[in-house]
Amino acid sequence: MERTKTELDAKAWENAGEDAEAAQAAEGGESMEALLAQQAATVEKLAEHKVAWVKVVSVTKDSVLVDVGEKNEGVIPLVEFVEDLAAPKAPAPAAGQRVPVLKVGAREGRLVLSHRKAKAQLGWDLIVKAHAEKQRVRGLVTSTIKGGFIVDVQGVQAFLPASLADLRPVRDPKKLVGTGVRCYVIEVNASRRQLVLSRKAVLEEEAGKRRHKIMDDLRPGEVKIGRVVRASETDGLVVDIGGLEGVVRVPDMAWGKPDMKAFERGTKLKVKVLSKPEAEGSPVQLGVKQLLPNPADALRRRFAPKAVVSGVIKEVGAHGVRFDIDAKTVAFVPAAECDTDIIYKPGDPIKAVVLGVDSAAFEVRASTLRYSEIHDRKRVAQYMKAPPPLTLGQLLQPESDE
Repeated sequence: MERTKTELDAKAWENAGEDAEAAQAAEGGESMEALLAQQAATVEKLAEHKVAWVKVVSVTKDSVLVDVGEKNEGVIPLVEFVEDLAAPKAPAPAAGQRVPVLKVGAREGRLVLSHRKAKAQLGWDLIVKAHAEKQRVRGLVTSTIKGGFIVDVQGVQAFLPASLADLRPVRDPKKLVGTGVRCYVIEVNASRRQLVLSRKAVLEEEAGKRRHKIMDDLRPGEVKIGRVVRASETDGLVVDIGGLEGVVRVPDMAWGKPDMKAFERGTKLKVKVLSKPEAEGSPVQLGVKQLLPNPADALRRRFAPKAVVSGVIKEVGAHGVRFDIDAKTVAFVPAAECDTDIIYKPGDPIKAVVLGVDSAAFEVRASTLRYSEIHDRKRVAQYMKAPPPLTLGQLLQPESDE
């Protein structure tokens, strides 16, 4: 992966001093004067307990011998490179390789050097620079402690507070141990050589970039796969659609009253983008019911206006009469549409004329009054119908004597 300008990775830090000295040697060429000047600079740095880059001469079973100038050799414990002599975790340096060192003492006429401390010093210097320039650092979480984690950043032990380790509370801290993390240095205490990191700041920055990209690409009407973050009977849903959180209002959750068991935290579902926010910071409006068939449409197809329906009375109240047409369909007769000549009782059969469909309650609206009026008109029409004309046999039939 390509490094960004806002991030210093481990390899860049490790090679920082080496690159500088290599450039210096290149400028000086291969002349004796340049080599002598370089050796003198190395001797001076070691005397002042500063980091110096030296060349490996040879490697023994327990030490690494390096050229420290003036025809002298320094010694570095091999364990500082391989960590475990019995079972090396890293390769030993090869002859001719340049490594950073710090002077820690002398033994038997040789300088005793530390590669580990030199790396830590280089790491500290570059961490301080990263803090000043607001650059990211990379480290390895080595352990958990009360309130957070210890992170190794190029040999420097830094503290990562639990509250700044993730976007949400870390439920299992042990799972973070052994993982690489990218952080910002938010506090440097030079006198105590202490560092405080924030991984959360990096995650928020990355999440912000993803949100902006998703928002730019988002189009009203498209369908997204999301995951429920929060669910409330009063406020609706908060749904994560790949790094961007949107809102599903209660009326857009379902056709009718939503079943909250279907929207538990973490539930995966399809949502439709209803609208993008006009103002910065406003949420994306999403819908769930818009991807489901409207039950009212199915009722309209089944029950046309003026059709006659029958059923069994379910309940009787001041607002009207409700009855079951079948096991899944309910009809309601408003009080104004009830025939006052009928006595309504739960369990009694009932017939009514369809008025329409209530799109909110998903009920058939009906009228017993209109059914009675139609039925009465039919009876009147039957009564008022003219008698059929007499047949020839009826006309010739003699009248019977009284």
